[in-house]
Order: sequence, then structure tokens, then C-alpha cells
Amino acid sequence: MKKIVMCTIFAAFIMTSLLSMQKVSAASNYDTYVALGDSVASGAGLGSNLNATCDRSSSAYPSVLAAKLGTSVTNLACSGAKVDEGIYGNQKRGSSIIAPQLNAAFAGGTPDLITLTIGANDVRWANYLRDCYVFECGSALDKARAVVYRADLRYELAKALTIIQQRSGSTPPTVLVNGYYSPFSRTACSATDKITLKERLWVNEQKGYLNNSLRSVTRSFSFAKYVPVDFGSHKVCSLDTWLQGPNASAPFHPNVAGQQSIADANYRALSR
Repeated sequence: MKKIVMCTIFAAFIMTSLLSMQKVSAASNYDTYVALGDSVASGAGLGSNLNATCDRSSSAYPSVLAAKLGTSVTNLACSGAKVDEGIYGNQKRGSSIIAPQLNAAFAGGTPDLITLTIGANDVRWANYLRDCYVFECGSALDKARAVVYRADLRYELAKALTIIQQRSGSTPPTVLVNGYYSPFSRTACSATDKITLKERLWVNEQKGYLNNSLRSVTRSFSFAKYVPVDFGSHKVCSLDTWLQGPNASAPFHPNVAGQQSIADANYRALSR
């Protein structure tokens, strides 16, 4: 009996130690953290208390992740950003011209950690949703356009990661390239009364193709890691959805719970 108790205590000790080591590992060597990306990374719809022009919110996942890591973050993400118009090129936002996010990211030297959420605007994701709700989506032409947009995204993302590598010299930062969540389930509700099940499934399919493009490019860069983002059962029609509704100021963008989930996914990626 004593042996069983001692073994149980020892096992608990080992598990606690491993969890502690995991937390230390995730928080190590990330004194300078910079977040790049689009409206998902900026926290659109959650209060523009950091930067109104770019819809930056302190509730966005970069701030949540920084707190988990015990560090601070410079969030440069901006609504509407694409890879070539936002990440490594100028972005026009209203009457403002915003300098490339990478310029600001490396202004003080090479950061230790970069998170990157980009690609949805490159493949015209907002257009998909608009067409699905206002007209219809999923035609042969829609599919053909999506193929072209994804090919361009792969080229642009590879260019952006190459720029990061070149600016970093022999010590590139850890770069976490975030995937995107699928917004719809098969369940219908008032939020989906203008979009058919077939269209919802098509949108989710396109999200999968987008993520595959991001993943395939990331694999070519040893310092970068693809981070899958999955909202599971918390999609649009869930009673506990992690998304803002279709009538919100930032439709289908993560709410506070969704941003927490993305932060958790990035933290797990750093812990592995």
C-alpha cells in the first residue's frame, strides 16, 4: 500500500514538474514580441483602444498571449492588411498610408517572437461572405478565382518570410503563422438564414484550402511554425459562439473568447 501511495505521489510530482517546465519553455527567450497581421490579429470589433485607424484592441490575441508569456507585445496588425499591402508594403487605410508592418517590427532590431495572421484579405475572404449572403457563392468562377488568389498568397507569404530571414541574419525570430477558423457548422440559425447549407460548407472548404496554403509555405522556413486555429463547436450558431455575429461591427471576427482561444493555440505551439 505504501508503495502505491509513494508511486502516486512521485507520478504527481513528475507531472507537476513537466507542466512547470512546459510553462517555462513557452515563456523563455521571448523578451521582444511583435504581432503582425490583419483584423483578426488587431482585434477588430472589440474596441479600438490601441489604434482606431487599424482597429487594434487590447483584447486581441497578441495581448492575451503576451500576458501568458509574461512579456509585452508590439501589435502592428491592421484591419484590411494583405501580405503585399500591409506586411512588407505600404497599406492604405482610409486617408492614411501605413508603413509596412515589417519595417516597424525590425526598427529596434530582430524581435524574439513574431506572430503572423495574414491571408484572408489576400484571397478576398470578405468578398466570399458578401456574395454568399447577398447573392450566391460557390460557382465555378468563384472556385477558379480562389485558386488564383491562393497561388498569389503563397508567393507573397514566401516573400514576406524571406524578408524576415534576410533582415534577421543568422538568427531569425520564432515566427508563428496562424491559420484561420471555419466560421460555420451544419447547424442553422437566424445568423445564417441568408446563406444555404451548401454555401456554408463551401465557405468552410475554402477556409481549409486557405489554411493548406499557409501551412505549405511555412514548412519551407525552419524558423516558422504553422499554428492551426479551430473553434470546434463554438461556431456561428453555437449558444457559446466565439465569433461576432453578422450584424456586428466586425462580422464573423473572433469575440473575446475567440481571441483567448487563438492565444491558447499559439501558447501551445510555443510549448511544443
